[in-house]
Amino acid sequence: MFAKPTVLSLCLALLVSLLYAPAAINAADEPPGQDPAAPQNLRIVDLSHNMATFEWDFIGNDQDPQHPNDIDIWDADTNSYLTWGNRWTHALGGLTPETTYRIYITWYERPATLAHKSNVLEFTTTADMSEYKEAPLTPPQNFKVSDITETGITFGWTTSPQATGYDLYMDGDWKAGVWNGTDNAMTYTIPEEKRVAGAALNFYLGAQDPANARVSANSNEIDLIWGELAAPSDLQVITANRDTVNLGWAPVPGATLYTVYQGGTVIGTTSEPRLTASGLAEGQSYDFTVRAANQLWESPISETLSAVPGAEYTNVTYYTAWSLSEQGRNFKPEDVDYDNFTHINYAFADLCWKKFGSGATACQNGNIPLQSDYVHDGEVILGDADFDPRNFASFKTIKEENPHLKLLVSVGGWSWSNNFSPVAATELTRRTFANSAVNFIREYGLDGLDIDWEYPVEGGEEDNAHSPEDNVNFTLLMKTIREAFDAAGSEDGRYYLLTIASGQGDNFVVNADLANSSAYLDYINIMTYDYSGNWELFAHHNAPLYHDGSHPMDYAARNNVSGGAVGHLNGGVPAEKLVLGIPFYGKGWAGCSDGGQYGTCTTIPSGTWEAGVFDVADLENNYAGKNGYEKHWNAASKTAYLWNEENGTFITYNDDTSMKYNASLVKSLNLAGVMSWEVSGDRNRTLQNQLAHDLPLDGTANAEALPAPAGLAIAGKSSSHAQLKWNSVNEADGYEIFVNRKYIDATEGTSFNLEGLSASTSYSVYVLAVSKDGESIGEVSPASVITVTTDAPVSYVPPAPPVKDKNELDGSVSKQNGKLTISVQEYLALNTIKGNKSAAFKITADAAADSVEVLLPKAVAEAIADKGEDAGLTIIWGGVAYAIPASALQHGADIRITLAPPAGDAAGSIEEDAKAAGITLLAEPIDFIIAAKKDDGQYEEITDFGGSLLKRSFTLDGADADGHRLIGVLYLPESGQFRPVATTATENEDGTITVELTRDGNSIYTVAVTGFEFEDVAMDWARDAIELATASLLIAGKSETRFGAADAITRAEFVSMITRALGILPSQGEIVFGDVDPDSAFAGDIAAAAAAGLIAGKSDGVFDPNGNITRQDMAVVLGRALSFAGLEGSADAARLDRFGDRDAIAGYARDAAAWLAQLGILRGVSGTAFSPTTNVTRAQATVAVIRMLESL
Repeated sequence: MFAKPTVLSLCLALLVSLLYAPAAINAADEPPGQDPAAPQNLRIVDLSHNMATFEWDFIGNDQDPQHPNDIDIWDADTNSYLTWGNRWTHALGGLTPETTYRIYITWYERPATLAHKSNVLEFTTTADMSEYKEAPLTPPQNFKVSDITETGITFGWTTSPQATGYDLYMDGDWKAGVWNGTDNAMTYTIPEEKRVAGAALNFYLGAQDPANARVSANSNEIDLIWGELAAPSDLQVITANRDTVNLGWAPVPGATLYTVYQGGTVIGTTSEPRLTASGLAEGQSYDFTVRAANQLWESPISETLSAVPGAEYTNVTYYTAWSLSEQGRNFKPEDVDYDNFTHINYAFADLCWKKFGSGATACQNGNIPLQSDYVHDGEVILGDADFDPRNFASFKTIKEENPHLKLLVSVGGWSWSNNFSPVAATELTRRTFANSAVNFIREYGLDGLDIDWEYPVEGGEEDNAHSPEDNVNFTLLMKTIREAFDAAGSEDGRYYLLTIASGQGDNFVVNADLANSSAYLDYINIMTYDYSGNWELFAHHNAPLYHDGSHPMDYAARNNVSGGAVGHLNGGVPAEKLVLGIPFYGKGWAGCSDGGQYGTCTTIPSGTWEAGVFDVADLENNYAGKNGYEKHWNAASKTAYLWNEENGTFITYNDDTSMKYNASLVKSLNLAGVMSWEVSGDRNRTLQNQLAHDLPLDGTANAEALPAPAGLAIAGKSSSHAQLKWNSVNEADGYEIFVNRKYIDATEGTSFNLEGLSASTSYSVYVLAVSKDGESIGEVSPASVITVTTDAPVSYVPPAPPVKDKNELDGSVSKQNGKLTISVQEYLALNTIKGNKSAAFKITADAAADSVEVLLPKAVAEAIADKGEDAGLTIIWGGVAYAIPASALQHGADIRITLAPPAGDAAGSIEEDAKAAGITLLAEPIDFIIAAKKDDGQYEEITDFGGSLLKRSFTLDGADADGHRLIGVLYLPESGQFRPVATTATENEDGTITVELTRDGNSIYTVAVTGFEFEDVAMDWARDAIELATASLLIAGKSETRFGAADAITRAEFVSMITRALGILPSQGEIVFGDVDPDSAFAGDIAAAAAAGLIAGKSDGVFDPNGNITRQDMAVVLGRALSFAGLEGSADAARLDRFGDRDAIAGYARDAAAWLAQLGILRGVSGTAFSPTTNVTRAQATVAVIRMLESL
């Protein structure tokens, strides 16, 4: 997080180490005659392994201190600011043992200045000779009921590091135990007298380490009333966007399953106290309730929660501890307008490591309840022992007055992330951190925790610890905290929030393993700012929203707010969990020329509190339009800036108009909301008022909001340009066009020509509507998005008619109304067949015909069959060839073969259905039907070909075709669906491509190509599989540009993908499960899968199509699919031994999981974790299905 004053980087304190030993101390030789205006005679007073106490010639004295002697402390080698001090606080802490430092001090001034420096003080810290206590045995974590019967309860928990046994207590008395060191579950038979309705039971668990005579504190407690479950409480909207609501509630002791209702209708079940309700309509109010259950009991329904997608945005702001300082910001908690915010992140708490926080403050403090005794490595501690208790007391009253407000404590930050890496490195320190976090939020009445680790693996301050394993440990830390919070919530009747502050770079996405760690997080605050700063003299914007093509640096295309957000989405962060960062400050440079923007300047000017950094309120009050500072607007980056021609100062910042465009981006990307750093910088409330207006947070939709332009379409295009059109928006005064997140231009019309495009290239085009208030922007709409591809669709080029040869069957030809009828002449055909060594025969039809009908006598069909198993007949019509095995023609009757374009409703709907499916048809669709003549002279369509496979070949111009994305499809007009057909594509020497489709039935066939414009599938492990699966029509994206890789796949979506992969057609009109809407897109697939024995449902008549599928349930379905496809095998249970959570895999899924692990289809979420109950994402499911197909 930006701009934590480096009062937090290396704290000053009065503490003097008891372990001081003499070391190399040198008040470095300075030129004679110190600056008389600077502090005089800086010198060491005391020195230890991690702290230096010093003094100077104080002004005044202790009895009559006329001067507080406020100072700033600087690194003498880099001139970088370290921290502040005064007469009473003059120690530099957080130092590294046996390391040399050089510092000087200046008098405290704001803005800070280096005009008058003290002498330089050089010193070397001592060796660390301290003694550190071993952390106690941690209690079992996440103790909960996993099963219950009429006679007993099965408990589960997360084991404790170093524990070898566990003791179960009921009502305070020891009842049972397990001691093999690895068990994480036990079943206890409840005494009969306790198994009566209304009987109260209390359970908790303890861990033991007999070898070292250690026992742990107790786990979380489980309070039960036999025969009852409490209704879920604290039901809340965690986050919401335009079509999704993330729900959370307090875990119910004894519950193993939760059913979530939307307006009385079940929308999902989950074993976790949270669920995502998706597919909602923006602006519509929905009522949600939750019911808890276990194997015996069911709770009453929860209280009703109403939520309005598009009007429940998250709006987080940071409040800093030091804002309370009357000598500094002097901005109190009471000064915040809480109507504008949903969450306050209090900055910052610190981490204890080796008895100290990140600075000079000792962890143990008798005046702080949680720190009065020895504080172990990894425990959360107060960041400021003076300000924090006072601020928390104020916030307690504020929360009572603002019941909607959530208060979280942020741990770490830029200056206090030194020790996150070692804390996350072991299960012991992770548990210590998580347990202390629970104690911390309970002690100070908080709603959750925000992790601000800056940064895992790389980056941050130079003295931060890093490890290559930080990315793995980051996820483990989040999982550990989540478990601890859920366990605490079950005791407290609360849902505790877990969030993080995220770096804006793609490296953070990888280094924090966001693709996996986000599953444990309620939302992610991405710090999309600090793209420029006082570390460089190149003047550019702090938080450019979009790419400005005038920016001269190559990195500008990615280094902008939209680039950061899209990078996170591509990296697996669900859109409804991503919160966009907003800076309430600007950046400045001096000594600039030519307007300053994108130029190299000479110096960094003094800022509001530190060099080059300006609060927005300061700029509004003291700069804009005053003393030569003229305000300008960068329409491309959507940022404001000030330029002073007289002194050459350039200052960039985000104003209220910037907020309108930020809100538009949140809506366009369908994000959860915004986060701001930090609230004291917007004292005039300019930015926060605008954000609260544009992103409603109280459930009341903004009636003035402009809608996105509807009807965005391509009116025409060539290899170098595209013409766009859209419908006009009421109240809009104009429209803005962006290509690949770069601003292009604005227009007052409803069309626009994009020029200078590259051939054979796809572009993502955004169009926004804006209204004007005079010359100012009034409202900004969300974007409408379309993908423009400059290369034309692959054209179908009919090949020249084949030369008639000796295996061509003769027939009489007639033509009526474009229909060509070929009646095979029995006598001539039999002579050709009998006199020919070949078993393959053909009939060639005129390519100019509109449709073709071939009449084949029974005797001719039998004669072809007599030529052997490989015999067959091929019908060639233009660029299409239908190869029919002789076995498919043996029906004891004359045969009629028809090839024609689709007729009736299918003719008009196929193109529309293809567009809706996101595919392009490359050849004219052909309705192919084989019929047998009945005794009454009528023809009846053949539906059973006895397993015979027919081959259809289409010849296409391959100049622009991508053979990897071609797919043969059959069209189902009754449902408007396209289903994949087994397809092979062969490149011919003449540049054409022959695409061969193989299937055993009649239908409408063609060849299609799918686009792949998804922006959220950058991950290497899944991209190829997703590309193959979408090309094969096994699964579709959520939109043209979004696959939904990180979204949990529904049970219906997964079953549909399986049936498509196996070539099973949907069963229309069959109702197998009562909760499956027969008109839904997946109803036919679900019915077909049930008929094939692939699925059985959750219970009798219940399938839960919109629920999520767990990894173990996916394993069961995949195993059945393999068996259906003819692959048989036995499960090697040892294949699961490498997974530490193998015992958590349900019995019904264990064989399937072992078999799939043996085949390499399911490989675990890591080398040691299978994670059987984790919901499967769309990306994970796609990879698994492709691996299944590859194993067949």
